[in-house]
Parts: sequence; structure tokens; C-alpha cells
Amino acid sequence: MTSNQHALGGLLVRKEQWSLSLRGRLLLGLGVLAAAFTVIRGLYPFLAITQRTSGEILVVEGWIHSDSVEQAVREYNAAHYQEVLVVAAVYDVGNKWDSGRYKPEYIEQALVRLGVPKARVHAIFCEVVRKDRTYESALAVRRWLQEHGTLAKSLDVVTIGSHARRSRLLFQKAFGSELKVGVLAMDDRDFDPVHWWRSSEGVREVLFEGVAYLYVRFFFCA
Repeated sequence: MTSNQHALGGLLVRKEQWSLSLRGRLLLGLGVLAAAFTVIRGLYPFLAITQRTSGEILVVEGWIHSDSVEQAVREYNAAHYQEVLVVAAVYDVGNKWDSGRYKPEYIEQALVRLGVPKARVHAIFCEVVRKDRTYESALAVRRWLQEHGTLAKSLDVVTIGSHARRSRLLFQKAFGSELKVGVLAMDDRDFDPVHWWRSSEGVREVLFEGVAYLYVRFFFCA
């Protein structure tokens, strides 16, 4: 063992230290690449979860793709939900086009056209806010259930792909321990979910939802 060397009256000291060899650096680099590849491959499945409660209420987010409505109807038929609530945040303006009401109204009509009884389909609107629109939508659903005296123990939220985990978390935060929240992730038609990193749309959507979920998970407060 070599002794430490001092200079300038002890102000400087020279110490023996270990450092990575070329082989060590290569192994470390390979480990980092393997970890990154695992995260990339697993990020979309982590975010786009489907966990059903098959409860009394099916909530459909009012911005989903039109071709996802058929999937929502299949879920309705399989679980026999009592009510289907189409919820959307809209702007407080006169016509349905500028306000954004046309999309949830179209989804409502499509659900009925595809076989859901009209009496069981209800559109719920809340005002657009600058942040946490999904949370505001969840609060609107909670108010509707309270106003209509609907006693539900669980509900499932229909949404798109990588938005699923964040939607479930925000709905659960809105309802607290009142009921259990499940989520149904419909197919995302905008990119290949298996290889989402190969398209700009996939990169924007999945990375944004990943960061947004972390924000809600650790920093969100009502």
C-alpha cells in the first residue's frame, strides 16, 4: 500500500484511487443501454393499463377516437353497466363547435346507435380549466352521481392508450375512498404502440404521459 503524498504544507494531498478499465466502461455502457431499452419497451404497457372493476358505471372520456366507441360498447355489453357517462371539458361559448361539445355529443349518439339504451347514456360537461382537465372531469362525474342519488361502489374509465394510468389515478383522487376506480385503455390509432419510439407522435404522446403521470403521482394536489 502506498502512502499519501502531501505538498504545499499539507494543502494538497495525492491519493491512490480505483477507476474503471476499458472493459469496465464497456460493461457499464452495455448495462445502461440494456436498462434504457427495458424502460423504452416497458413504458407504453405500463401507462396503457386495463384494469376492470366491471362495476355499475362506465365513464367514457369525451375526447376518445370515434373508432374507440365500438370498443367501449363491447365493454358495456360484456359487463352490463347500469349507466354510461360521457364526460368532457368544454369552453363556455355559444355554439357546440367552438365550445367543443360536438365531440362528446357525437360519442353519446354513437353509443346509442351501436346498441346502448338511450336512457342509460348521459353527457356530462365541465368548464375547461388551464390544468388538470381530467381531474375536473372526474369531479363533474362525482357531482352527477351525487345529484342523481346513484350509489355506486366502483366505476371504469374508458380512455386512450397511454393516458390510462393517469386517468385512473386522477379519478381515484377525485373520488377518494368513496368507490374503486378501474380503467380501460382503448387502442391508440395514431402510432404503433409496440414500437412507439419510431414515430414523432408516439414519442410526444408516450413521453408526455410518462412525465404527466409522475407529476400527478408525486406533486399533484387538489
